[in-house]
Amino acid sequence: MPEFIDSFKIAKLFDGTRDGTPFVTERPPFPVGPERLKFLNYLDHGAVVLRAAGRSVDRLDSSRGKTVPITFHTDGEWVWSASIAYYLEEHDLPPEPEFLDYLRGRNFHYVAPAKERVKSAGRALESRAARRSRGVTICRVR
Repeated sequence: MPEFIDSFKIAKLFDGTRDGTPFVTERPPFPVGPERLKFLNYLDHGAVVLRAAGRSVDRLDSSRGKTVPITFHTDGEWVWSASIAYYLEEHDLPPEPEFLDYLRGRNFHYVAPAKERVKSAGRALESRAARRSRGVTICRVR
């Protein structure tokens, strides 16, 4: 089940953590092929909502260092992190089923949201980040 912030659904990267280790549950494999390429293309085309300076440490393989992008995108309904594409490509971590089903329902056809909707998504994420206070510097993309 996705997280909701205001009227936006937030695509989860992981389903939780256990002893500091992230995990996912009940996510069917997403094999390499044409559908996976369409999925990654959709993620890449999302309107940038927020971007943090630098990159984050790979939570599944810290030996890789800071390789994970810290950028959030939207299509006006869902908000997702660029890290979803990273973990799919680098670790074969499948996306949240509800998010994938939503994109399949759109036939992976991206329609750019109105600028005000992108700004609203940014405000929603900023309020979420303020509540979590993780110390990441986030700047709004104008």
